[in-house]
Order: sequence, then structure tokens, then C-alpha cells
Amino acid sequence: MDITHLRLGTLVISVFVGVWLFIVSHYIRIPAIVLLLIGGVILGPEGLAIIDPESLGQSLRLIISLCVAIILFEGGLSLKPEGFKKAPRVIWKLLTIGVGITWLGTAALIHFLLNFPIPVSLLCGSLVIVTGPTVIAPLLNRISVKDKLYHILHWEGVLIDPIGVFIAILCFEWLSIEGSFITHIGHLSYRLLVGIVIGIIGGLILTFLLVKKIIPEQQVNILVFATALFLFGISESVVHEAGILTVVIAGLVMGWTSPPQLKHIKKFKSELTEISIALVFILLAANLELHQFSKFGWRVVLVICGVLFIIRPLSIMLCTKGSQLRMNEKLFLSWIAPRGVVAGSMASLFGLRLSMQGHPNAIFLETFTFSIIATTIVFQGLTAGIVAHWLKVEEPEKKGWLIIGAHLFSRKIASFIMETTNGVCILIDTNEDAVREAQNEGFIVIQGNALSTDILPLDQMSSIGNLLALTDNRDLNQLICEKWSEMIDRNHLYRWSSRSIQDENEIGGMGKPLWPMIPKPSQLSYDLKNMNVNCRQLNENESFVKSSGNERMITFTDSTLHFSDSVPEGVEAPDVFVLERLSLNLLGLIKRNQIFFLDYDDYEELLNVILNEIEQIYPDIVNDALKSSLVHREVKFPSILANRIAVPHTRSSSLNESICVVVQLKQEINLPPPNAGTVRLLFLLLTPEDKPEQHLRLLAEIAKIASSPDLVDSLINVNSIDDLIQNFKGINAKIE
Repeated sequence: MDITHLRLGTLVISVFVGVWLFIVSHYIRIPAIVLLLIGGVILGPEGLAIIDPESLGQSLRLIISLCVAIILFEGGLSLKPEGFKKAPRVIWKLLTIGVGITWLGTAALIHFLLNFPIPVSLLCGSLVIVTGPTVIAPLLNRISVKDKLYHILHWEGVLIDPIGVFIAILCFEWLSIEGSFITHIGHLSYRLLVGIVIGIIGGLILTFLLVKKIIPEQQVNILVFATALFLFGISESVVHEAGILTVVIAGLVMGWTSPPQLKHIKKFKSELTEISIALVFILLAANLELHQFSKFGWRVVLVICGVLFIIRPLSIMLCTKGSQLRMNEKLFLSWIAPRGVVAGSMASLFGLRLSMQGHPNAIFLETFTFSIIATTIVFQGLTAGIVAHWLKVEEPEKKGWLIIGAHLFSRKIASFIMETTNGVCILIDTNEDAVREAQNEGFIVIQGNALSTDILPLDQMSSIGNLLALTDNRDLNQLICEKWSEMIDRNHLYRWSSRSIQDENEIGGMGKPLWPMIPKPSQLSYDLKNMNVNCRQLNENESFVKSSGNERMITFTDSTLHFSDSVPEGVEAPDVFVLERLSLNLLGLIKRNQIFFLDYDDYEELLNVILNEIEQIYPDIVNDALKSSLVHREVKFPSILANRIAVPHTRSSSLNESICVVVQLKQEINLPPPNAGTVRLLFLLLTPEDKPEQHLRLLAEIAKIASSPDLVDSLINVNSIDDLIQNFKGINAKIE
């Protein structure tokens, strides 16, 4: 095979296999870099010899440098000031004191245990300063630790890379290039200046172009990618190894200024980052000479153990002294410090250049660094979840809800969720009127586009573990779930859809579809306002009665919300959120504790007894004035319907919801003129003053029952509450 085909095969196979190993790691829940290291060794000259990094020659260094630039630019984009504010002093100390302890402590171990010269020891120590976002971020996302610990490790991982690289370059120049210490410090300062200045200017220019929407939307991602590489190249052309700091600063500027396209840019860059990590680690692992790892003996093992169990814990304890972190949190930080692509790439590059200069210790540089990388990734990566659980630093279950839509229906649901789960609910809507109404009712509400996952402040997002999309557009609801699936567990995404659950399951899509039986949420909200339907929580004295038009929407039991399609069979929990259609709502109003079998022969006495019973159930609603007014009017002008049915009724400003009492008399009561007649079944109806249409509809439904002797007989000729309710169900179906 000629060299061109060998180079091409090395690159394409590395990328292809690397991406597949990322996919496999997702399913088996093992850090991807573990598989990449193993895969690189198997594919390389030490294994199957399918790829050969040496065939790339000097291009290997260029490929690694560009990939590192992409990785660190994406790391800078992901840093947010809110995260830094979680523990600013600890982060600063880790980037200063912690760097010094790791660098000098590791160098001391190498010097005294392996008897290497001080310059070599310092260079080796500098290469393991970095922890790296390429291994920290996937690890933290997999185990879900407390918010503060996440941000400490994430900020350390991103910002420590350029710091470690600059220190490593300083040590490398001291070892390989003649010159005074002052000269090397001058070079370091110059790199810092170039990296910071070009990074800030480049980031601001790029942000300006995006904010002003000068760049067409379809070209934004490729422009950002090209610009990041361009800034890296400019800095490298000015001074060697300044490009790494430049791309981190440029990414940081863009992330903090947050242009409108940032979400799409991050997604695109994260995909490029995964490809870059896959390529670099496969190539670096394939380039290793495995026999070198056993060459240096047990003393290398002691150095590695010292770095893991002495240097890192000492650094964390000193950097977190005086902070609010607890000992279990400090111990977790002490254990998590995996090294990644930057450490490996710098070790390979420096080792290659020192070998070309004939330096006797060049091979140790790469061997030691990859020993640290492999050990930390395998041991810390595989045990991070166990350690987090053991130390109790896992993120508590997020009970908060993000509800898309601030209309009345959403607010009813939010009230129920907050009352039953004690979790926070945040509403998002673009409608200014709905937002204002929700704010007036005391809800946390944000006016904006729910398709943007950056709309929530970090402190609010940290409590959100569920999403319910309730816009009128079922496709938009699905799209919202897709957008938020990166932030919220896919099993906790819910959406309204007008399609049947069966059709939705066949079509697929993100988010669990709910409530196909209801109209569009905004229409339902309109019906709520106009008293055509009601959404409420059942009280402790009533059980859910299924009928056409009545739906159990949510049940809360065993600390879990169950939606209408997932309610455990046989569950009759008191915390049930129901939908009632008030156009035929009499059945929904009939409650067990408001059904009576009585024996009285005086109508006035009967009314007083019934009202006293209602007062016991609703002491804040039924008052003396209401009782006196109703009894006085009904005695003089009884509300008599056909077939021995009376319906005493009134509206009152003290009522918020309608009340219906059903009384079956053991014997008929004869009423005096002017409405002379007999009563055997009585419906006492009380409705709110501001709901006259509802009042009339309920009276009309009772009148339909009274117009049918058979229906009336079915209610009179029963002897128990259960039988009476069962007959009402049958009547309700016939009326509909």
C-alpha cells in the first residue's frame, strides 16, 4: 500500500471507529475515552496494524493541534458566568494554588522516586496539570452530581487546559531550548498577551456579526468553525502555542455575550468536538509503544498512586479550605481528576520533538503521561458514579416542572403540581396577556420562545426535571420536547397531542403524548373562563366518577405524578386532577357525602335540615343569610318540576364552585299552594353568582331527568348511595 492510501486509511478508519465507540459507550455507560484508548491500541501497530499514525509524519502534529483547538473552543463556549458564581473562590484557587501543587508535587515525586533531572521532572509534572473538559463533561453528565460540584469541575477542566499548556511549554523550552529563565518568562508573557488579545477581539467580532444577523442563518455554524480555526492559526503564526488560549478566550467571549444562534452553534461544535476527540485519541493510542510501560518498573506505579491519592487530595483540601463545601464533597473532588486529550497530545508532541533532538528521557514523557491518562480515566471514570452515591453528592431528584403555555389550563395544572409535589413550576409563553395573568396569580413565568433552552437562568434550570408542552400546535410541542431533551431526561418530557396515543406511538417522536381527548389547550382555557368546563382537584370526600366528558387528567400517588394514560390500575388516591365538562356536569357535582335518604313531612323543616348538613361540609360558604333567603323563597314559591321532583336553588357571591345535594324521601311531601304538588326527590342546587350560564345548564339537566318518569323511578326505587350513583351514571349516558 502506498503512503497516500495508508494515510487516508489511517484517518478515515480512526474517525469511523472512534465515532462508533462513542455510540457504544453511550449504551454500555462506560466513558468513551476508555474505549477509544483500547480501540486505538487494537487498531495500531501494536495490535492489528490497521492504522499507522507514523504514516502521517508531521501532519500528525497539525491534526492534533487543530482538533485540540476545536475541543477547547467548544469548552469555552460552554462556560457560563452563573456557573462560576457558584464557587468563585474555589475555582480561582484550583487554577492557581491547585495548579502549583499538582505541578510541583508531581515533579517532586518523579525526581525523588525515579531520579530524573529537575527540568524533566518539571516538564512531566506540567503535563498532568490539566484535567480536560473532554473527559470531565461526559463523566459529569453521566453521574449527575450536585450543581456546585459540577461547575467547579467543569470550570477547572476548561480553564486549566491553556494554563497547563503554557506551563508545559515553559518547561519544554527550558529543557530543549537554550536561553535564560527571564527569556522563557518573556516568551510565556508574550503568548499570554497574544492569546488573550486575539481571543477577545475575535470573539467580539464574531458575536457582532451574529447579533446583527449579518451572516445567513444556514452559514452561521460553518462560519464559527472556520473563524475558530482562523483565530488559532493567526495566534500560532504570531507566537507558537498561543492558539490554545486564543480559542478558549474566543469561545468564552461568545458564550458570555450569548448571541441568538448560540444554541445551534453549541450543538454543531459539540458534534465536531466528539469527532475530534475520537480521531485524536485513536491516533495517540495507536502511536503508543506498550513495552515502554513496563520499562520503568514499580516506581512509576508509586508516582501514579502519589498523584491520585496524595497530590490531588492535598490540592483540593488546600483550595477548598474556608469554603462551604462539606467533607464528602471535598472527597469527591479529590477523586475526580481524569486527564484527557490535551495532556496526551502535548506529551506526544513534546516526546516526538525531544526524540528528534536525541534526548534520553523523551520516551518516558509520553509513557508516564499516558499511564496517568489511562489510570485516571479507567479507575475514576468507572467508579465516579459509585463514589458519588457513596459520598451522597448526587444531584437530588429534580421535581420542578417547566410548562410551556401560561394560559388558564396550564395554570390549573401548575397549581395542582405545586400543591401535590411541593415542586416549583415555571411557565413560558410568548403571549403577553397570558404572561401578565400568570404573574398576577403569583406564578413564576417567563415571556419568550420555549424553543430556546437558554431562556431559563441557570439557578432556575437546576431545579427543573420535567417538561409539559401545552401549545395548540402538536408538532411544535414535539419540537419543544426535542430541544429540551438535551437538558431534561427524555422520560420526563410530556406534550399535548390531538392524535390518539396509538397513532402517536406508531409515528414516534420525542415526548410522551397526553390527553388526545381534550381540545386545543387555548380553547380549553377559553371554555374554563366561560364556565363550559372545569378543571379541579377532587376533595377527600369524593372519588373520581368516569363519564363522557369527565376525565382523570393526573393522579398523584407514591410521590409520583401519573397521567391519564399511565394511572396505576385500581388507584383511588385523593390527589386527583380532573376535567369536567359543565354542559353536562350534574354527575360530576354529585358526591357521596351530599346524598341523603331522609324522612320528613314538612318542606320547610326539610330545607333547613339539608342546609345545615351543607353548612357542616362547607362552613365558609353556607351562611345564615343564604339559608334564610333560600328557605323563605322556596316555602312561598317552591321550585317544583314534573314527576315529584323539586329543585330549590340559588346563586351566591360566597360560592366559588357549584354544589348539588340529592335527597330521596322515604315518603312524599305535599306542598301547599300556589305550587301545590308532591315531592319525592329533591335536588338542592347552589352556584356562584358570577356563573349564571352554568346555573341554567344545571337546571336544564335536572329538568331533563324530571321530564322522564322512568328516569325518576330509577332514582326513587333504590336503597343505597352506591345504587343511586350507579343509576345517575346510566342517566347521564342516556341524556348525552
